[in-house]
Amino acid sequence: MAVQGNRIRRVAAVLTGSAVLLALGAVPGQAYTGEHNDVESRKRQATATGPGTARPAPSGTAPGAGDTVRLVVGFDEATSVSAAARSLGAAGVRAADSAPLAKLGAHTVSVARSRSAEVTAALRSAPGVAYVEVDTGVRADAVVPNDPKWSDQGELRQITVPDAWSLTTGAAVTVAVIDGGVDAFGDLSGAVLDGRDFVGNDPIANDENGHDTAVASLIAARGDNGAGIAGTRWACRILPVKVLGPEGDGSIATTAAGIVYAADRGAKIINASLGTSQNLMVLRDAVAYAQSRGSLVVASAGNDAVRTSHYPAAYPGVIAVGGTDETSDVFLTYDPGTFEIYGSNYGPEWVDVAAPWCTVAADWESRGYADFCGTSASAPLVAGTIALMKSRHPRATNTALVQSLTRTARATPTTGFTRFGEIRAGQAVSGVDTTAPRITGATPRQSARFRGAVTVGATGVSDTGSGVSHVALYADGRCVGRDTTAPYAVRFDGGRLNRTVALQWRVYDRAGNQSRYDRKVIADNRGPSVTIGTAPRNGAKVRGTVTVKVGANDPAGVARVEILINGKVVARDTKAPWTFKIKVGGCGKKMTVRVRAVDRLGNVTTGGARTWKR
Repeated sequence: MAVQGNRIRRVAAVLTGSAVLLALGAVPGQAYTGEHNDVESRKRQATATGPGTARPAPSGTAPGAGDTVRLVVGFDEATSVSAAARSLGAAGVRAADSAPLAKLGAHTVSVARSRSAEVTAALRSAPGVAYVEVDTGVRADAVVPNDPKWSDQGELRQITVPDAWSLTTGAAVTVAVIDGGVDAFGDLSGAVLDGRDFVGNDPIANDENGHDTAVASLIAARGDNGAGIAGTRWACRILPVKVLGPEGDGSIATTAAGIVYAADRGAKIINASLGTSQNLMVLRDAVAYAQSRGSLVVASAGNDAVRTSHYPAAYPGVIAVGGTDETSDVFLTYDPGTFEIYGSNYGPEWVDVAAPWCTVAADWESRGYADFCGTSASAPLVAGTIALMKSRHPRATNTALVQSLTRTARATPTTGFTRFGEIRAGQAVSGVDTTAPRITGATPRQSARFRGAVTVGATGVSDTGSGVSHVALYADGRCVGRDTTAPYAVRFDGGRLNRTVALQWRVYDRAGNQSRYDRKVIADNRGPSVTIGTAPRNGAKVRGTVTVKVGANDPAGVARVEILINGKVVARDTKAPWTFKIKVGGCGKKMTVRVRAVDRLGNVTTGGARTWKR
């Protein structure tokens, strides 16, 4: 079975307007109006309106700027802290703490957008208030590379790649391109490692149709060098893994072998701008193998404008990438020559994010640059963005990278397309959560003793970034339980252990960061030592009142000592020294005497059996 690259060329319109509608047996004027804005409706609209006709504007309003407004309130120098607090309180707001701003006599408050005008007016008339201003944003100046083709790369600006460049242009992270081989010319000179050709079974992964070279250029074309184009990430290394032949197709098994090879070569990111509708175990296992080796796999969703799953994009953990048009919506168009809709595959149940469908890339045939379209172009834009994130945050977990990529994506106007939306590279790079969650303590106390099972609690657990995902309790290095809801606690069964147990809480946030907290406790399932000291000897004849002195001790402390005659407790004491006066008159002619000690954990020892006669 074969996999194919997901590149297509732009299709020129042949029929226009009503000619298209009549060819379909439709009547002009019956086109969809945009009342329904899911992908299936968009496909019907594309068929009805034909190529070159603008689609109806989506219904609804643009998303607002948020539900709250942040105000900066400045006070006169003569206004005391208490007076400022009274003025804020009278307006129904409370200041957020900020020591640096306090030195300026300024405080910030958050108010509901619906109340902002009312609160602003109240504050401006309050005693001691010098000014009230809306806290607007600042941002780093975007990087503008000097490459001559940069003006044609509007798609990178569409997904805010220049904002990401203001933070980083990349370090030497390796990105594997599973495709048809790469020719390192132009902006790719010096960017391509020695790879592997799994089609010809040799170490020279050269390109034979241009697809892979175009893909690689979108990731790693050297930017700001005064030549050609700017790739998403200028300093990374491309590992070419050739699994497609000159016609742009290849076998699933060969693709699986290429993915395994890329993972073994240490590629942190694997781009696969190819796919198949066949869900074979060998490909699934190859993806899982790469993920187990720490690789993030990015794959194109396909170009058939269908909801059908496309592999490897649809496998768990793979970042499946759809294609968007210049309006940041799903790319769909109609080919009057074939009477077919084509465009990005879709479905939020398996397509995660999207990126532009068409952009300028290295052209293998001309050794220049040309349009490169399809989800084969979308995927490397995402892979390159992840490489930027990895460069900026080299210690970030893969979970943190994916979480920031998806959390900052912008929802598309058309619903039912992707799960998260079109990526925003600048926010994705700046928003990676690398801060570990907090844990400040644990129960029970250090070196506490317990018998049987004990409830172990994690205290002071918090996370200011992505939020706490779960906590896991380890005993002597083995996971014994987890909890996902505060207050966090796990029941640990010490069985019959009698020794120190090394406990460790591991707290994970939703970005994969973790913190640890160690605590040692003592499993104590052994009863106290207990002996009869002074007492009538075994077999003695007794009468009246008998004195019995008992010795007992236990690391946890002795809770009580008891004297049993013929199985019945006849005396009990909770404090040492353990001395008992026992009247034996009512205990029968023959007596079996035992002592029993109970420690503070509930462990019990019974011993010292003697037989007395009366």
